[in-house]
Amino acid sequence: MPYTKKAIGRPAGGAGNPTPKNPNILIFDQEDVETYPTREIGVTVATEGFKLKEGTKLQPVYATPESIELLQEAEGEADARGYKKGVKFAYPGTDTDMEDFTEFNSNRNLGAIVRSCDGGAVKIIGSPCNPLSLKSETQDNKEGAKNTITLQQDIRDAFRILTYTGELPEIMNETVKPTETL
Repeated sequence: MPYTKKAIGRPAGGAGNPTPKNPNILIFDQEDVETYPTREIGVTVATEGFKLKEGTKLQPVYATPESIELLQEAEGEADARGYKKGVKFAYPGTDTDMEDFTEFNSNRNLGAIVRSCDGGAVKIIGSPCNPLSLKSETQDNKEGAKNTITLQQDIRDAFRILTYTGELPEIMNETVKPTETL
């Protein structure tokens, strides 16, 4: 369905408040994507079309809730503007599960899903044609221990973050505990 122009009024009171997010960011490898929603300029919502290959699941990664930040940077010259999308979050501690995850995924083409706490629509960031790259910054000093993970596209494209209202693929067990702290 193409974009339809309409009046955009003032949002309801409190629309600028932060939206609480589920603390588990869902990560997927773009190689595992079987189908991805078709995008069209001016349409930022999809109701179907996201499916992983048989036998693959979304991988939940815990994020300190108040650290979750969706990134949508507009950049480019006139007639060549686009958006670099991503998600940034902090993971508390320096356990080996997170170290292994970071090392394994450092050069992989990824995607991420951020869910709201109310169970409504989700945000899918990254696509098979323009995946996310993982960058990590580790802090382990007298101030604390954490990994700050940034998953962001390397190049801009014409689309904003996709809001998805369809059914999500299966998710791995979200209740596991880290195995070892370094």
